[in-house]
Amino acid sequence: MRLRYNFDVEKLVQAIAYLSERGVTGLDKLKILKLLFLADKRHLLEIGRPILGDVYSCMDLGPVPSRTYNIIRNVIDADPRKRAAENLFAEYFTIERDRDHPTLVAKKPPDLDVFSDSEIAALDEVIAKYGHLSGADLINLTHEDPIWKTADEKRKPGSSVEIPFEVFFEVNNAEDMLEFARGQQDNRNFELALEYEAGITD
Repeated sequence: MRLRYNFDVEKLVQAIAYLSERGVTGLDKLKILKLLFLADKRHLLEIGRPILGDVYSCMDLGPVPSRTYNIIRNVIDADPRKRAAENLFAEYFTIERDRDHPTLVAKKPPDLDVFSDSEIAALDEVIAKYGHLSGADLINLTHEDPIWKTADEKRKPGSSVEIPFEVFFEVNNAEDMLEFARGQQDNRNFELALEYEAGITD
């Protein structure tokens, strides 16, 4: 059974707001995607689950959280067909368009109640280590990551392939944490099965 997690849009909004509030500048589409990958990676390897629960893809510019990419692209590009996504961010962000790549800037503090202490710690570490880097720097950094390199071996240029969460553990020699994550997946599957059965029999 593959590892799967529930994507949390609220955590996405609050994570970006937290990055901005902590002084990370230049939060364009690319920089946001890379910093969130690094935070998810750290939390996954240390705690056994990601922060956002997104699905990762291997693309030309590195690893990308797929749902996050689609939401942010629609918000920043102001796609008129995707106003719901734009409204999701309107409460927390302004979009600065005075540079080549539009950036998100928080206009109110994040709601930290959506995060665990370990999730805050992962975000803080990524901010300290990588928050000052440019998007181009982060592309180079993630291109050296064995997670991306492993997935890229199966990808044709210009296309994308999914990066299974199992790869995060395997290339980092974290087999014990992988087994823990699989146990947690079994628990989630069992709970879903009980909910499904209860829905049928009620």
